[in-house]
This record gives sequence, C-alpha cells and structure tokens, in this order.
Amino acid sequence: MIRYAYPEEREVALTFARELNDKLAQTILERGSVVSRNEADQLSNFFWHMVELSAARTVALPCEGSAQFWTEKLLNSLSGYLNRAGYGASWDEAVDRA
Repeated sequence: MIRYAYPEEREVALTFARELNDKLAQTILERGSVVSRNEADQLSNFFWHMVELSAARTVALPCEGSAQFWTEKLLNSLSGYLNRAGYGASWDEAVDRA
C-alpha cells in the first residue's frame, strides 16, 4: 500500500488525476497500490505530468499548501512506495524522461 506522510497527499494526487483526466492513475490511487509493471509506469509518469501541470497553471487543491509543497511530499511517498514494491526501475525511467 502507498504510505503517505500526510493524509492530504492522497487527495491532492486524486485532484491532479482528475485534472489530467488520468483514469488509470485515479484507479491506482484509489486502490492504494499497483498490480503490474504497466501500472507502475503509469503512476511514475503521472507524477511527472502532475508536476508539469502544477508548473503550467494553478490547480485548486483540496487543502492548504502550495502545489510545490504537496508534489515534494508525493515525490517521497510515491517513489518510496514503488521502490518497496519492486518497481523502482519504473520510477527511475520516468525520472530520466522528466
């Protein structure tokens, strides 16, 4: 399961998934885990799309704090989860493309 340092992280990530119309990322975040390499790739890519969107425009967040603050927290939570789940290569490949 994805372990968040703050409960708001999940809601922020879901907000971005909806903004990006990323149904698979939304499903993964709601479930709280990935079940395949494809999903790990999707979650990794979603994170960087989320960063790009937050840099391009303001997204109304469901909590206090800036998008930069929450994306930094999510970077730690999502990358840590993917590494623990055995999908660190998916994260590393997405980082290389970002």
